[in-house]
Order: sequence, then structure tokens, then C-alpha cells
Amino acid sequence: MNTRIVLAITLVTQLYLSGQTAVANQTYQQALAELETSALDFIQAQEYVTVDPDTLIDGDYYSQKNFPTDSTRETSINLPDADLDPITRAMLLFESKEVSLPHARYRVTYSMNASTEVPEARHNYVEVTRYNLGPARRNDLLGSVPDGQVAGLEEFGIGPNISWRFVMMPVMGIKSDVIYASRKEVTEAQAQAADCLGSPCLALIDPQGPDRNWNSIPSPQLPAQVYSKNNNFELTAPTRVIEELWASISSDEMDILPYNKKQPQFEFVVSQNTFGQNDSISALVKQFPVMDDSISEVWTRRIEIPNAPVEFSNLYVPRR
Repeated sequence: MNTRIVLAITLVTQLYLSGQTAVANQTYQQALAELETSALDFIQAQEYVTVDPDTLIDGDYYSQKNFPTDSTRETSINLPDADLDPITRAMLLFESKEVSLPHARYRVTYSMNASTEVPEARHNYVEVTRYNLGPARRNDLLGSVPDGQVAGLEEFGIGPNISWRFVMMPVMGIKSDVIYASRKEVTEAQAQAADCLGSPCLALIDPQGPDRNWNSIPSPQLPAQVYSKNNNFELTAPTRVIEELWASISSDEMDILPYNKKQPQFEFVVSQNTFGQNDSISALVKQFPVMDDSISEVWTRRIEIPNAPVEFSNLYVPRR
């Protein structure tokens, strides 16, 4: 072939590839800009006050108290929580900054937001709200037990209702790095009006999900826990319960669900020592929407009481 023709073809090919690269880069930058707008809207809405992520993830967080093993590693890829999912890591960050409560209900929402044009451009949005049910538990006891026989309020837990929001994404070997965070105290009026999967969040009855025939399923098999139990009770701590629930309902091949800022894709409710007189922890998660023509909702439930096997079950709600 004529040398000039070869050179011309080579030049045209290079220009074409350069143009394709420029278009791809422009598409990627546009996707990132759209994600940035959604992230700021999520973090700053509803009276949340932004918090510098660097103040959350510091030496106090990576301490022997929170990570009894491997907490002295320094490279990001070897951080003990580098492989944790966004929901579990959000719970850890919440618990590391807030006072521990013996009687609490957690409402946790999670949504993934990925660009349809550039799927690798993706954010994870997590909201963790904890309601203090200690005062309600004590008041309930006072209705049937003389005041002098009921422990003081400090034994039931003193502290406000708190909510945190986190925007996370994979960064340099960390599966769920925090790029934005915010916090607010939930007012009593907001707490009284809050719904936890069909039940009032401050109710002394744990949410159970739809009254249908649930199917028993095996407990998920998880790696050894890398973080502290951070729990004064015999039962599993709420953070680990969340991690187990997510492992039970997720997979590497799961679909990227459409993002809707008004409707979280997953909602978890974990109730710790909120019902009855004995220690207990129950949890419920709902997935909506579901990418299936015959199923409208997927529910999973976890129940744990002392000296008994943990019970897992799920429920598929058919479309009408």
C-alpha cells in the first residue's frame, strides 16, 4: 500500500480515537457533576449540618477500642474496614461518634446512585437514625412497678434522637470511603411522627413486616468480625446485625436500582431491647423497588433472643 495512504489512514484513526476519548471523558465528567449535585442535595437537606469526613475517620476511629485487631495498619488498602459495605461502615461511624444506648431503634436507609451512561460513576447514600427508647421503657415500667423499684433514667439511657447521613464511594482500595457527611438531632415531634416500616419508631412493639407466610432461610456466612462488638449485652450488636442482613439480601451480581431521592431502595429497622423485659434484638429490611415483573417488594427478617438460634426469614410480595 502507498506510504502516504498508510500515513493518512493512521492519522484518521488517531484523530477518531482521540475524539472518542474526548467524548468519553466529557460523558464521565458530566456523570460526576450530576452525582455531585445529588450528593449535596442528600447531605444538606432537612436541616442536616455538614461534617468534615476527616474528623470522623481519624486515629480515635482506628483505635484498639473499635478495631481490636489489625487497627495499627496504615496503608489505605489494608485498613481493617476497607472491605466493608457502605451500610455497615456507616453504622460503625455512627456508633464511634455517639454515646451508647441500651434501648434503641435504628432506622437505616440505603440507596445507590449510578450513572446510566457511566455505570462506574456511582455513589452510595446512607442515613442512620437512632431513636432512644430508654425513657419510654422506663415510663412503661412505672405504670406497673412502684417508682422506688425502677432504676434511674441513666440506667435506661440518656441521649437525644440522632441522625447521620453519609455519601460514600470506592476510593483507592476502600470500598466505602466517605466523601460527605452530615448530622442532626431529631426533635421530639419528628421522632413521634417517624415511621419504621409500618410501626411508630418510638413504639415499644418491634416491627414485624407484612402479616403473610414467611419462609425460613439460612443465616448468611460472613468472615470474622473485624470491628469491636461494642455491646454490653450477650446478643449481637446492631452493626453486625445490619451486616448480616445486607449479606443475606445482596450479591455481587445484583442490579443497580433506579435512584429516587424520595424513596430509599432499602430500609432497615433494628430494634435493640425495645420490647418485653428480656434482652432481644430484632431486625427487618424492605427492598423497594424490585427489578422483577412478578415481585413488588422483598422483605427479610432477623430475630435473636438469648440462648436460642438466630432466626432468618424472608417474604416476596407479588405484584397485583
